[in-house]
Amino acid sequence: MGDEHKTVMLSIMATVVAAVILFVGTIAIAGGVDVTLVKSYVLPLFMSAFTLTVFWAFLFARHKGMLPMLGEEEQKDQKAPTASKSA
Repeated sequence: MGDEHKTVMLSIMATVVAAVILFVGTIAIAGGVDVTLVKSYVLPLFMSAFTLTVFWAFLFARHKGMLPMLGEEEQKDQKAPTASKSA
């Protein structure tokens, strides 16, 4: 599957959008910026988005061929097709 990096990018965008929505929600609920709520709920989502961004960078580099040591291995145990005997 050559488009894993696109799936991860969608996951990054969804995580950031969720963090922004949660941040706005904490402002609405607390009546202002509550540092405890931001540290508890919003910061972990941004940390997750950062981690996914690092993962995306490696996937993208592998997809572009910049990391040959992480390339997909070809299956070496494929057997040649055997001819069936017909009498």
